[in-house]
Amino acid sequence: MHPVSGPPIKNGVVIIRGERIFAIGQQGDLQLPPNTKILKFPEGHVYPGLIDASTDVFTDAKLRSDRSLNGGSVIADGLMWTDSRDDHLVEHGITTAYVNVRTGSQLPGQGAIVRPRSNGFELWKDKEQAAVQLRMTNGNGSSHPLQRQAQLEAVGKLFDGLDKYLESQEKYEKDLEKYEEDFKKYLEHHAKKNGKDDKKADGKKAGEKKDEAKPGDKKPAAGTPTGRRGRRGEGREPPKGGKANELTAEAFDKMLATMMALAGQPQAQQPNIQGPQGRPSRSQQQGPSGSSADTPTSAKPGAKPGAKPGAKPGDKASKDSGPKRPTYPKKPREDLQKEALNKVLDGDLPLRIEAHRVDELRAALNLQREKEIPLVVLEQAYGADRVTEAIAEHGATVVLTDVLPFSLAAPGDKRNAYAKYDPTALPHQLNVAGVPFAIAGGTARLSAMLPMMAAAAIGSGLSEDAALRAITLTPAEILGIAKDTGSLTRNKLADVVVTDGSLFASDSRVLLVLSKGRTEYEAK
Repeated sequence: MHPVSGPPIKNGVVIIRGERIFAIGQQGDLQLPPNTKILKFPEGHVYPGLIDASTDVFTDAKLRSDRSLNGGSVIADGLMWTDSRDDHLVEHGITTAYVNVRTGSQLPGQGAIVRPRSNGFELWKDKEQAAVQLRMTNGNGSSHPLQRQAQLEAVGKLFDGLDKYLESQEKYEKDLEKYEEDFKKYLEHHAKKNGKDDKKADGKKAGEKKDEAKPGDKKPAAGTPTGRRGRRGEGREPPKGGKANELTAEAFDKMLATMMALAGQPQAQQPNIQGPQGRPSRSQQQGPSGSSADTPTSAKPGAKPGAKPGAKPGDKASKDSGPKRPTYPKKPREDLQKEALNKVLDGDLPLRIEAHRVDELRAALNLQREKEIPLVVLEQAYGADRVTEAIAEHGATVVLTDVLPFSLAAPGDKRNAYAKYDPTALPHQLNVAGVPFAIAGGTARLSAMLPMMAAAAIGSGLSEDAALRAITLTPAEILGIAKDTGSLTRNKLADVVVTDGSLFASDSRVLLVLSKGRTEYEAK
């Protein structure tokens, strides 16, 4: 048994309860709970579930070539299960994978962490947006160093305006809180004022006692008219539930509109005096000076329509007018890319930078230093052997792909700028420099060769323990999920792989794969 978090255990036993590991130790040291189902592999090797730290599994050709992707694009929204051979990662012992795509976009979206299954996949909860991807390379095509320098300097402009955007969002949140407080005061004021108006409408003065019931008077039954307009709710049953009715903003607006409409009506109307044959009299049709009867004859110059009698122009509003209705704050335009980059600056999301050449890697590290980015992951860092000290100093981590002999160029190919890189020797060089690194498939087609890539690194000087860590615990740490997976440890998820020999042997075969304690694959 190879826990990764500790030394190998001969005749090891792992006890699983539900989705998690209950105990791990040597046979004879652990007491099995009653009714335990026992699976025995006397010649087997037991490992934690493998983790592919970079792959394009569950993506289609359209998504992989979409140049419209930006920092706000969520790759998880475009993932799909096609039941192709490349989708069956779990058969090769991979229980967790980080999915991203490499397009021509400078910011090709936000990668997601998934858990492959035998008949599909599931997104890792709260890791649907696991990192922001940034491309800082032109690939292996020929380009002038000055051209690359200009392109790399332009990357810094992506972070321009983030402070102002964040300030506008924070200002909106504060304005929204103030609006809610002001609107509450506005409603409370007019609700209180409306209650006073109802008391006046009742025809009773302040301090006047209610009419006492006289002997012999009959009390009207609930719900029957009383011959007068009573207080609101009088003559009706109280609302059910024992809670007072709340005055909503919509109801208050309707009530306020009705009150203002009533306030604008004339206080008294002239009697409808009709002449012969039912027509209005001449005095009604025409005023004293021949004008229409609807034309006001006593209005003073400068008086506003609807003004109260006796009100003078320029008079201040009465004290009862209360606070003005607050205006709802305008929400600033949403920019998902800026929101994602602000999360990067806050350390909530890692920034995974694809940088191949030495000058690209230095530019990426300069960006990390200038923008004070807490979490940076360098992907496909083929030239990292020349900047290992700088990478360690900046605290960046590395995800290596194509860790196979001559995977970048044929030996002696002088036309290919990448022929000078040796991706199989790089893991050992990073390990010596103390740089955390993971070995990844890069594509779904190569994910099945993850153990073989680790074996190739072993052939170039990397120890077996370090190679195993590079495809289990270290990628879990880079992805921020090490508390749940990456090693055979008590209380971690029961992600377990059993092989019939060493994982790095070319003829090794996967016998069993458990994911969260479920059997996802079993060799026939």
